[in-house]
Amino acid sequence: MSDFHLLRPLWLFAFLPLIALFWRLWKQKAPFQAWAAICDPHLLSHLMKNQHAGKRHNSLLLLAGSFAFIIIALAGPVWKKLPVPAFKLLEPRVIVLDLSDAMLEDDLKPNRLMRAKFVLHDLFSRKETGQTGLVVYTGEPFVVSPLTEDAKTIDTLLDSLNPSIMPVSGQDLSAALQEAEQLIEQAGFSMGQILVLTATPPDAAALKTAGQLAGQGIDSSIMPILADSTLNPMFKPLAKAGNGILLNLNDEAASLTHWLNLAITSKQYTLSEQNEIPVWQDEGRWFLIPAMILLLPVFRRGWLQRVQL
Repeated sequence: MSDFHLLRPLWLFAFLPLIALFWRLWKQKAPFQAWAAICDPHLLSHLMKNQHAGKRHNSLLLLAGSFAFIIIALAGPVWKKLPVPAFKLLEPRVIVLDLSDAMLEDDLKPNRLMRAKFVLHDLFSRKETGQTGLVVYTGEPFVVSPLTEDAKTIDTLLDSLNPSIMPVSGQDLSAALQEAEQLIEQAGFSMGQILVLTATPPDAAALKTAGQLAGQGIDSSIMPILADSTLNPMFKPLAKAGNGILLNLNDEAASLTHWLNLAITSKQYTLSEQNEIPVWQDEGRWFLIPAMILLLPVFRRGWLQRVQL
């Protein structure tokens, strides 16, 4: 019982008026004793035949005990937890990472690509990441991981990603966005979130694709991987066209939190098969049993007359 506590402890304040009421009733003389003021003592004993103050006090104790148990029940006593299935967000997220040679520039230390990987390490370590996929691109997009709830697996692949493994050079963000769309649709989703990490401002084709995806319910956000944050406005058109946001590398943690929270508005949830939330079980119902038992004498004829004001 070391875990015993109350869910609604403020109900205990109800004992104050309860104690005051029953104290008044306890001290008050029984109604039949009012005859003592107008009746001779030798006749009063005959009038009070079968009337006993002790019975009245016993009735008050039963009534007070019943109300006490009811107050405890209302206070919500608990002493154990029950596992309740948690809900997880259904909306998928796809990360689109630029692997062009521009990501090897060292205006950020050690270089832009490594800083982008640091961002992804942070992202994949969060529990609220949900179903996530990873697409890398140069002149063509390539899927590193389809949608999965195991973000740690994707995280282990980041170290092997660099421009030298890409079969083609160049940059085609529009094609990468289309590849991200296919990942989302192949998984059976109609809505989703895309996050682009790049050091190159999006071109007109990428803006057009982002706008088309936004019309389908797939929003695109972007984080510029640049040391000079004054260049960030050059990336904002993609966030605007894609109905997403512009994330700030200098405020990485807050920006990622903001982006993760965007998916909540879609309200697509399902039961989680892996996570459960322990919830305290309200045991107040058990205190209603003795409360009802103590109230049984109320139904006896003439019982309430003993405790009337």
